[in-house]
Amino acid sequence: MPRNRKSNSNGTALATVEPPALPTISRSEANKLLKQRAQDLYHEARAEREERIRQFETEFGRADRIDHTLLRDLQHLQTRFAAIAARQFKYAADNHEPKVSKFTKQLGEIIGELSSHLATERALELFAPVEERDFVGAGGTIGRKGLDDSILASYNVIDDPLGPKNVTPTPIYQDADEVCLHGDVEPYEGDPSRGACAECGEEFDLATAGNTEDT
Repeated sequence: MPRNRKSNSNGTALATVEPPALPTISRSEANKLLKQRAQDLYHEARAEREERIRQFETEFGRADRIDHTLLRDLQHLQTRFAAIAARQFKYAADNHEPKVSKFTKQLGEIIGELSSHLATERALELFAPVEERDFVGAGGTIGRKGLDDSILASYNVIDDPLGPKNVTPTPIYQDADEVCLHGDVEPYEGDPSRGACAECGEEFDLATAGNTEDT
């Protein structure tokens, strides 16, 4: 029985459907796709940041400046607390509400400190800059935030003719924010079958005119 056929429980031969072959692209073409994807991710991140700011300001008001609206809101709140404390002082014998006068300042300091801390953390995250270099990198690199190699899942990536063998993006150095694509690997003068990346120095075997058919 051929390898591409199976038999079911009734003995009937079933053809095995092979998945279509992936289109083949060179490593340099793959690097271009990775670079373009990084650029797209950068613009998406900027758009998402602007949308978060828009939603925040729709709910809480403008955050790009401390204006009279914010000052007026705080003054209204302060006046309301003061009025409650005054009423309690004048009509102390007629109600059983918790007295707020002696706690107003203490609570204000506690809430103010905690609110300031939480608001600052949120603001730092909200307005954290979206840097192009974090996505696109520079030269032959891509920022860690921009590296999305899933875009190559639908391709069969092969080595470039007369280029480095088995190249995959790697960090420029440990814990680096940039990933090198190794797009420029220069052969050694004394051994053209070996070379080093001009960007990060990583060494690779090279495909040469004499061994391209064997790779």
